[in-house]
Amino acid sequence: MKIESLSFKNINSLKGEHKVHFDESPLNSGGLFAIIGPTGSGKSSLLDAICLGLYGRTPRISSVTKSKIEQDGSILTKYQKEAYAKVKFSCNLGTYEATWSISTNRNNKLRECEMDLWNVATEISFSEKKTEVLAEVERLIGLSYDQFVKSVLLSQGDFATLLQSNEKERSELLEKITNTSIYRSIGKKVYEKYMSLKSKILTQKTILDNLQDKLISKETESDFKENLNQLKEKETIERKKLSEYQKDLDQLTLKEKLSSEENVVKTDLKTLLDHKQSFDNENQHKLEQHQKTLEFEDELQEFNSLQKDGDRLKASITREQEEITKINSNINSLHQKTEDLLKTKVEPQAVESELEKLQETHTELNTRRSSKLHDFSAKKQLLNKELEGLDLKFQKQELDSFIGELTRKSEISSEQIQNLEKELKDVENLEKRIQEQEHLRDTLKEAAHESRILKDLGDQLLRLENKRSILHKKKSEYPEQIKLKESKFKTAEKELDHLQTKKENQNLRLEVEDLRQKLQKDEPCPVCGAIDHPYSEHLPEVISDLDKTIAKAKEIAKQLSRDLQHLNAEFSSLVKQIEDLNKEANELHSKRSLNQEEFDLKFKELNSLNEGESYANLEQKTRQTIENYKAFKQYKVELKALQSSISILEELLDIQKEGKSISEKMKSLYKGDDLGRLVTSYTKSWNQLHTELKSVSSSLDKQTSDKAVLNNNLSQLQQGLKSMLEGKGFANIAEANASRMKSSNYNELLLRKSDIVKNIKVKEEKLEGLENQLKSLEFVHFTEKDKTEIAIDNIKVTLNSTREKLEDIKRVLNNQKENLTEYKTIQDSIIEVQKANKKWEVLNRLIGDATGTEFNKFAQDLSLQRLILLGNKRLNQLNDRYELDRFIAGEDKNQLYVIDNHMGGLRRSVKTLSGGETFLMSLALALGLSDLASKNVEINSLFIDEGFGTLDPETLDLTLDTLERLQAESNKTIGIISHVNALKERIQTQIVLNRNTQGYSQLEVIS
Repeated sequence: MKIESLSFKNINSLKGEHKVHFDESPLNSGGLFAIIGPTGSGKSSLLDAICLGLYGRTPRISSVTKSKIEQDGSILTKYQKEAYAKVKFSCNLGTYEATWSISTNRNNKLRECEMDLWNVATEISFSEKKTEVLAEVERLIGLSYDQFVKSVLLSQGDFATLLQSNEKERSELLEKITNTSIYRSIGKKVYEKYMSLKSKILTQKTILDNLQDKLISKETESDFKENLNQLKEKETIERKKLSEYQKDLDQLTLKEKLSSEENVVKTDLKTLLDHKQSFDNENQHKLEQHQKTLEFEDELQEFNSLQKDGDRLKASITREQEEITKINSNINSLHQKTEDLLKTKVEPQAVESELEKLQETHTELNTRRSSKLHDFSAKKQLLNKELEGLDLKFQKQELDSFIGELTRKSEISSEQIQNLEKELKDVENLEKRIQEQEHLRDTLKEAAHESRILKDLGDQLLRLENKRSILHKKKSEYPEQIKLKESKFKTAEKELDHLQTKKENQNLRLEVEDLRQKLQKDEPCPVCGAIDHPYSEHLPEVISDLDKTIAKAKEIAKQLSRDLQHLNAEFSSLVKQIEDLNKEANELHSKRSLNQEEFDLKFKELNSLNEGESYANLEQKTRQTIENYKAFKQYKVELKALQSSISILEELLDIQKEGKSISEKMKSLYKGDDLGRLVTSYTKSWNQLHTELKSVSSSLDKQTSDKAVLNNNLSQLQQGLKSMLEGKGFANIAEANASRMKSSNYNELLLRKSDIVKNIKVKEEKLEGLENQLKSLEFVHFTEKDKTEIAIDNIKVTLNSTREKLEDIKRVLNNQKENLTEYKTIQDSIIEVQKANKKWEVLNRLIGDATGTEFNKFAQDLSLQRLILLGNKRLNQLNDRYELDRFIAGEDKNQLYVIDNHMGGLRRSVKTLSGGETFLMSLALALGLSDLASKNVEINSLFIDEGFGTLDPETLDLTLDTLERLQAESNKTIGIISHVNALKERIQTQIVLNRNTQGYSQLEVIS
């Protein structure tokens, strides 16, 4: 995986768009390259942009969300509305561009950040879903975010984390970096699998014990089977006897039921016969009388129909006569109303013509009035159009008062125009004058702005001079302090050398003392052969506190060395600050001079106006002149509109007078609201009443004629019926009509009589059938129902008892069979599970536990050994003095240790290392970690963001040599972020970030 280019916009202090091509010269051909710039210029922001583009997060912000950006003011450059980071990278699967972006909506609220992945070759976007993009980027690169920042991007503050963490933290960090959490999962799964199988075996054994308790012996089982056969035979006999008893009971029950039905049928038959007698007594005469009239039924019905028609005609003739009287009354009333409307006597035949004349006269006057109203509305609309520019509107005001108001306003406008003519003097060609003054205003405004910028630059120069003066004064104090500290340090070194020499002499004396202790009286010395040993009894005194004194002297010398280094570092920093201030002051001075020259040239024509007065005041005066010109123009327009409006109002006054005259004439004719509708109503009613009178009179004449014809027909029919009625014994037509029934009533009585006869016949047949059934019944054991039921109950009790015993025995035997089968199945299952669990038992003993810690710890120990091996390879290239190692027996297992090869293999904790030593160890471990994390991925890009300022010049050169050799051997792109001047001089290819006066930075690649 290799990062080829980086494009970004508005990330932290790097305002605007920037692009860095790592795959182009000079960055791809100069070996190492440095990323340099003052503090806060955005060096680490380059690495933030790379992480944002690929993973949507940064080493300094774990979760990049819109709320986090709004809360912290991070990532997005202040006052900007959008930002993006785009990384082009190549991998085994091709070349891709990953983009992270964020922007604001129209309400200036941040939207959610977005991510995109683009295949450069196919020009196809992978997905718009952020989660899918992140997963695909991780798959293409082959590194998770944590692996990426440990193998490609080594961020500030992360170097020493692994070096100085305890065992637990180191294990968790290695697990995260090397993505070996699977070992923890395996340990947990092994434990869970083992416990699951163990629990299953225990459960099955418990079930087996329960089943053992439930099983019966073979002898008991045999007895149960013999009892089962005996009970089956007994059940068969009892079941047969029950069937016979039940048959007798059914026959006896049937006999009882048939006897009951026979009694009911006899009762029903007697009731029907009584009902028939009653029906005949009540309805037989009626039926006979009605049947006599059936021979002349048609003639009788015709007579009755004609008689009813005559009654209806008589009633209708009476109603028509009353209607004619009512219509004549309405005609007289409408005639009177018409004379009242016309205000004169009118003949009935002239009513319609007189109403029409009145309508025509009123319509003509109304048309004239509408015309005047239209003219008034049109003039009013024209007036309001003229008044729009005056912010006035004519609605319902009095015309005279409104004319007076406009006249007063026109006088005021004329007065304002005269005053402005005196003040402005030149009022010809107004538009040109206004444009000239607006141009002058804009020029003065720009000049005022540029003047303020020049003043700000002058103020900045003054502040820089003051700061530089303070730093120079401070700088002059440092040489004397350094000289004094060097003197103390040399004195301490001499004292330490003196004490160490003294210690060596003491050690020599101790060796002699050991020999003296071994000397024996009157025996020769093994060294000189002397027999007399005068010093063996009087040994010289040994200084016991010398080691403490040496340790204290070392600590003093070490502290003085640190103080001296600190003073030198502060002095170098102060010199650098002064150089930076000098450079910044020179730049500001040049910029101010250049701006002043441009200002003088650009605003040369304003010199004649600027007579001791500020540009801001001149701009304000020019603005007032522009306002006066515009006001003059507006007053002219208003005066013209007022004069035109007054003329229109005078015309409206004339139209209003003519309209009032027409309205008075209309009121003299008719004071109501709608004369046309009234005239139309009167005319319509007049015609309608006369039409109705004619129609009703014609109908009355016809009905009178029809009544005479009907009376004649009725008389003839009555004569023909008389002889028929007498032959059947009826005195007259009324008596015959009284004897007749309605057809429906007659048919109903016939049907009722037929039903009664039919029901009687059915009951007689049913009674005969029941008697035959009772005679055919037969019985086997019993002829009395009570005794039969008692016998059945007894046999049922016996049979149920037998069946219950049978079921109990069957249940016991079935349970025995099922329990034996289940027992055998569980036994086989336990054997299989125990066989399968052997390997899980062994695995659990070796690597299993509830949290997976043991196996994970074992795996991370291997990872740590591998990491230390790789780190020592890198460390050997940096400095062959040191070697990293794990703890040994008797040492703190929470710490890593360093072996000092220049001190006879002395072991000490990494926590005792100095700042420079810690950096070397951390860098070696970080490079080893990069090798470890990228073991399955070829990584061709490496960025190191860490201070090299803790290294002495020799170690710094050695470190850079190692990184250059790493770059040459692996063809990696290696970038280093640092403030160290020596590093800037050593590495010629640089990405330089410079801050401007506004706090924003610009990016430049130099070589």
